[in-house]
Formats: sequence, C-alpha cells, structure tokens
Amino acid sequence: MIEFKLPDLGEGVHEGQILAVHVKEGQSIAEDAPLLEVETDKAAVEIPSPCTGTIRAVHVKVKQLVHVGDVMITFNTETNLEEQPKSTFKVRSSPSVRKFARSLGIDISILTGSGAGGRITRQDVENAHAVPTVEPTEEPIIVEATPIATTRIVTPQPTLKLETEIEGVQEQTEFGLVVRQPMSQARKAISKAMCHAWETIPHVTDCNDADITDIDKMRRAFKDPDQPNLKLTLLPFVLKAICRSLQKYPILNATICEESGDVLFRQYINIAIGIDSERGLIAPVIRNADQMSVGEISIHLEQITTNARSASFTLADTKGATYTISNAGAVGRTRYSTPIIQKDTVACLAVGRARLMPWVVENEIVPRLILPLSHSIDHRLIDGGREIPFIEHLINDLEHPMRFAV
Repeated sequence: MIEFKLPDLGEGVHEGQILAVHVKEGQSIAEDAPLLEVETDKAAVEIPSPCTGTIRAVHVKVKQLVHVGDVMITFNTETNLEEQPKSTFKVRSSPSVRKFARSLGIDISILTGSGAGGRITRQDVENAHAVPTVEPTEEPIIVEATPIATTRIVTPQPTLKLETEIEGVQEQTEFGLVVRQPMSQARKAISKAMCHAWETIPHVTDCNDADITDIDKMRRAFKDPDQPNLKLTLLPFVLKAICRSLQKYPILNATICEESGDVLFRQYINIAIGIDSERGLIAPVIRNADQMSVGEISIHLEQITTNARSASFTLADTKGATYTISNAGAVGRTRYSTPIIQKDTVACLAVGRARLMPWVVENEIVPRLILPLSHSIDHRLIDGGREIPFIEHLINDLEHPMRFAV
C-alpha cells in the first residue's frame, strides 16, 4: 500500500484547490495516467499517477483546499494491469486540452495530433466532436408569499436565459435566484495582488494616442525568407519601442526596495505581458527583450501566449518583470483604461484597440490608424517630468518606425 501526498508544486506554493479527481475507489490505474488536477495561485497542474496499481481510497474531493504533504490517494500496488496498456496515457497534450476532451467524452488516445511533434490541440478535439445545440428549458421559480397584514400572491419569476451555463449551487434570495460559485485559487491570488498594488502604490495614468499608420504598413509588408509563416502583429513593435525608451529613461525600469527605500536600477529589461486566459489574467515574462529583434520578440510572444492559455508554464515564467504591458486591445474594442502596476515595477502600459480616425496631417484631415495608450506610473518614484519624456520617446518611435525597425 502506498500513500500519495501532495508534492511540492513550486517556489512559495504551499496549497492548492482540487479542480478534478480522475479516479475512484477500486479503479485500476497505470503509472503516469491522469490522477488529479490541482489549481495553485499561479497555474493549473495535472498530477499523474506515481505508480501502477489499484485505487484503494480517495481522500480528497473537488473544490477542496489541500496543502503540501496532505494524503491525496492511497494505492494498492499488487494489481497487475496488463489489461490496461500504459501507452494509452502517453498522449502528448496540455492539461487544459485533456480536460476539454474529457468534458466532451472524447478519448484523445485515438486522435491524431496536428500540433508540433504530434501534440493534440484543442482544435483536434473540437474537430472530433460536434457539439449539439440544446435549448435551455424554462422552469418557474416558486416563491412562498410571506403574510404580513393580508395574503400576498407572488408571481413566479422566469429563470434568466444565459448563453453559457454557470456552475455552482442555486440559492433563492429576497430578490431572485442566484448561483453561488466559489472563487478559484487563481482568482483569489489575482484579487489579493490587485488590492495590494492599488492600496500601496499611488497610481497616476497618462493617456495618449500614437499614429501607427506607417508602422502598420511596414508590418504588413514584412517578409522573412527564413520564416515564411511568420506573421507580425503590432505588439512586437510596441515592445521594441518600449525597450528603447527604457534604455533612455532607466528610472521607468527601476524598482523601490521595500526594506530600505532605495531605488534599484535594473541592468536588464524583462517585459511581462498580461494575457487573458480561462484562469484569469496571466503575466508571463519575456526576458532580456531589449536584446531581441522584432521577429524574435514575435516568436516569444506567440509561445508565451500559447503556454499561458494552455496552463503549460511554470511559476518561474511569471517572475522577474521590470515593466508590464497590458494588451487590452487584443480582447476587444477598448480604448483607454487604468492599468494596475505589478509588484516590484513602477509602470504599466495598456495598449488599446487601434482604429481609423480623422487626423490632422500637414493641415489636412486624413484617415489615420490611431493607437490609444494608457500609461500608469508609481507616483512615489515617477512624476510628470520623468514620465512625459518617456512616453514621447515611445510615441515618436511608433510614429517613425525607421528609427528602430531596421
């Protein structure tokens, strides 16, 4: 008999929340088969079985908070699993794709992966399953009338029709039906970090516009003979321009030492990119971004975005940022916002959605592609005299891309 305990999940992570339990008592299991899914402050981790055997006892349940060292599963390892080939659990795919496949009842071991090295992607699973459209049934809510002076008749209220189903427990309140859903560990961590940043850092946000018509033409015309499939977006150019501005105005790349109050000027540039994922906002870091070309930055951006949205990253991938970018425009038609500054940084730039606008160029009104920029700074260290030259340098680069994109 073997007791499997929650292993150390990474630096500073001591607890997690059970997302899924893939086994039940009496079930046979092979080594490396999916056992549990645990969500920590930073990532959703799929834990494989450490051995081949039979599940003797399951000590945890979904939504339970567990700590490193807690007993999760008890195994009986005397069972021979010749009838359950181990190769069926060697399918290459991310935890989120495996979870998606299980939710649809798809056996990914029979699929052919279209990703790199035969990796099974979410699209492969979607192609293997046609999701039927189910019309929601409308059930009236029965509310008992409370007699006060006279008997009151309460008309049953129809259930709100939602486009997506909300998981949770239904509860009746004074005003209507609600669904109670526990906050995930990741969302709790994001909430705690955002509150701490907002309460401890005096935020000031400077909003500007950049005419990116020329840089947009340049990126559309860009062709790399060594990478014919490379498609540049605007963001790599923004990152390159930011690196140049940070090199000229290093105070924006600094941090305040919490113990001594000293200013620490970092001699490296690591850019964190805020990425929207199913688990919430993830900010993986591109290290030494100032030493990369626009094409190299583009490749790194594609990789960290894929990793963030498939939960295929480690805690180390989110650490060490010296500056942050929120690519809000990639989510929808947003313009200006107030980006929140990350711990150990003093500035954050939110990039909105670019759009064609009437613009005055050489005394004539012409259509130009305009990019909204919202730049939050830590007013303890940065004031207008330091921030304005920085943002002007950045905008000048974006409006004159030949200054750096050569």
